[in-house]
Amino acid sequence: MTKLSKAIGLSILYIAFYNCTFIKNLSGNRTDSCSLPEPKEQGIHAGMVWIPSGKFENTDKVYPEESSAKSETISGFWMDRTETTNDEFANFIRETGYITEAEVSQIFQENKKSNGNSYEAGSVVFQQPKTEKYNHHPLEWWNFIHGANWRHPTGPDSSIDGKGSYPVVAVSYKDANAYAIWKGRTLPSESEWEWASSGGIPNLTQSSQPKDANTWQGDFPIHDEGIDGFRGISPVGCYASNEFGLYDMIGNVWEYTSDVWKPQNPTIETKNYVIKGGSYLCSPNYCKRYRSAARQPQEDHLASNHIGFRTILRESF
Repeated sequence: MTKLSKAIGLSILYIAFYNCTFIKNLSGNRTDSCSLPEPKEQGIHAGMVWIPSGKFENTDKVYPEESSAKSETISGFWMDRTETTNDEFANFIRETGYITEAEVSQIFQENKKSNGNSYEAGSVVFQQPKTEKYNHHPLEWWNFIHGANWRHPTGPDSSIDGKGSYPVVAVSYKDANAYAIWKGRTLPSESEWEWASSGGIPNLTQSSQPKDANTWQGDFPIHDEGIDGFRGISPVGCYASNEFGLYDMIGNVWEYTSDVWKPQNPTIETKNYVIKGGSYLCSPNYCKRYRSAARQPQEDHLASNHIGFRTILRESF
């Protein structure tokens, strides 16, 4: 890294403060695709489900940033039934020629206070500790890998060949938003995402590790027992849908929302956005974020291999 190596480190520490991390794809997964029911909708709503309007109250408070209870009424909208896949994102790249932020060096000169800081091309990747003797510090397993991007999510020697039905990862907020605009859609707000994830269950509270979701079983970060059938990311749709017909809203990969994380640090040029849903490395001993109410900040320009996204379309039924 160059000028922003310190900033990358601070970003990792910032995320680490909120008790979550991610892991590269491991061997032992049971399949490279899962059978989804034929989509009911066609045309512009193909692959989406209708999320009806409703009212929900967030009463699940495991971490401090979830402490403010909120009651909200949400208007109906369409939502992708799964996370955006590698195949879907590849179509976007093919048709537009778009280049993701992890594939190019970035120079930030967004305001007069900018020092022209830069990121080198690459993405943040988890590398599992090689020994059980470690200090339980995230910097022991988080690494910025040059050449890691959506095509090579764990480094230049990795590949998504044969993984077209896996969620696309190592994309930034800007990349996800660009895809949504290309589709004529948008990213969901935090409230819309949380309402959709709840499946319409009022006052939803979740405490135990879900059995029907891709999370980490075992002692994180050393032993992933893969009891749920996967170690690392799973293809989309391998677990039962929720009451609205949405797959993988909990576990598998975190998902971007359109909401800015508040408060922002005024001394940092980049923004943090709210991500939701937890990922395949959330575990009872480290990261209990396999819940609809869970939330975490993610720096907008920083790609990582445990975050994906899905889109929504706001319109009348």
